[in-house]
Amino acid sequence: MDILHAFLLGLQDSLVSGGKTVKLLKQDPEIRSKLLQCFMLNGVVFMFSLLFFDWVIVPIVLLVAPSETSHLVDMILTAVFRVLWVLPLYLISRLLNVFWYQEIADLVYKSVRRSRSRSPASSVSELIADIIYSVIVQCVFLVQASLTGLIPVVGYPMQVVHMALVYSLYAFEYVWMNQGHGVVLRIAHMHYNWAYFAGYGMIMSVVISCADSYFVGVCLFSLMFPVLIVSSHHSSPQSRVKCFPLPLFKPSIWVTERVMSFTNRR
Repeated sequence: MDILHAFLLGLQDSLVSGGKTVKLLKQDPEIRSKLLQCFMLNGVVFMFSLLFFDWVIVPIVLLVAPSETSHLVDMILTAVFRVLWVLPLYLISRLLNVFWYQEIADLVYKSVRRSRSRSPASSVSELIADIIYSVIVQCVFLVQASLTGLIPVVGYPMQVVHMALVYSLYAFEYVWMNQGHGVVLRIAHMHYNWAYFAGYGMIMSVVISCADSYFVGVCLFSLMFPVLIVSSHHSSPQSRVKCFPLPLFKPSIWVTERVMSFTNRR
C-alpha cells in the first residue's frame, strides 16, 4: 500500500505541475521568457515542422509523383529534409535547451527558496567529477533500460518504469545540486523513493514511448521537461511516503565505478 501511495503522490505532483507552471508564467517575467523560448523552439518550430512535413509535404509530393517512383521519392525527400533541416535544428535545440533548462531551474529555485545563492560546492574539481560521474551513471542506466525492454512480456512496462525514473532524476537533479547534494545522495533519493519518482515521471515516459519517431519523442521531451523542472522545485519526495529501497541504479553505478577506476589507472 505504501508503494501505491508513493506512486500516486508522484503522479499527482506531475499532474498539478502544469498549474504551477502557469502561475509562475504570470508572476515572473524572466521565467516566462525562458519557458516561452523553450516552447517556441521545440514546439512551434521543431515539432510543427516535423508534423507539417509528414502530414502535408510528403502526401502532396506522393500525390503528384508517379506511382512507380513514389517510394524512391519519399526516401530521397525524407533524407534531404532530415540532413538539411532536422539534424541542424536538432543540434541547435539540444544545445540551447541545456542552457535554458539550467536557467529555468536556477530562476525557479531562487523564486521558490527566496534565495539567490546555491549551496556551495567543495571545489570546482569535485563539482566536475560529480557531474561526470552522474552523466556516466545516467548513460549506463539508459542502456540498462534498453536491455530491459528486450525481456519478453514484461520488458515494455519495465522499460517505461526505467525511463520514468530517468526523467524524474533529470528534473530533481537541478534541485538537489542547488542544495549541494552529491551524486551518491541523489541516487540514494532515487533508491528510497523509487515508487514516488516512478509515478512522477510516468506520464512523460508513456507519452514519449508512444511517439512514432525519435525526433518527435525529442520534441515531446523538450516540451514537457521544463514543466517537470518547475514542479520538482515544489515537491519534497524524501520527506513524504517512503517504501523499501529498490537499488535499480546499482548495476549502473557498478559499471560507472569500473569505468572511472580504469580511467584513473591510465
